[in-house]
Amino acid sequence: MNTKPLKAYEVREDFDGYVCIVFATNSATARREGAAELDADWESIDYCRRLPWADEYAGVKGGVPPLVCIEHGWWFKCMQCDCHIDSDLEGEDEQGNYVKLEPVEEGRAIYCSQSCKDKRDNEKSNRNLAFEAFKKSVQEKRPDLTFTEFTGGWPWLTMEGRFTFTGSKYGGSARDQHGDGNIQWFIANGDKAAWDEYEAKREGGAAC
Repeated sequence: MNTKPLKAYEVREDFDGYVCIVFATNSATARREGAAELDADWESIDYCRRLPWADEYAGVKGGVPPLVCIEHGWWFKCMQCDCHIDSDLEGEDEQGNYVKLEPVEEGRAIYCSQSCKDKRDNEKSNRNLAFEAFKKSVQEKRPDLTFTEFTGGWPWLTMEGRFTFTGSKYGGSARDQHGDGNIQWFIANGDKAAWDEYEAKREGGAAC
């Protein structure tokens, strides 16, 4: 069975001017898929037009590399410092001095320099390490609880561990909402009475 080749389309959302590249067999499909990627509706799309130079990236994981887009007139912001990156590869440092940019890409992300990428990588690593420490901490503080789910780590700042306890219907959660090590404990409204009873029976009667 013959399959129509995928072609690249540039889809632009009208309200904020966000743009994406999608691959489709026709413009109607590209417009619909582009609208979905931009979290917009059909009527909010300013235009959907062919992008022949990007056709070769159809089916490539990650899509069109940012540096290739820049070569064709696009621009991006550094994922770390928001520096404007375009084909001139020029920018300013924090003191307003001219600098020559040496952009580094990682998948669909781009950084104005290896230094900025290293900073972001360190932030990711530290955030993930903090999440692992959070999980260990809450389980050590309350080994009597049954932790059922953890959320956190990069890119989230808030860390949460959901738990149940004997007699609970809904359970509760332990949260570090600002990533500063301050853990707060919450119980679902429907389990307040069950929690009070559980804590009263728990050896030592220590409450969270």
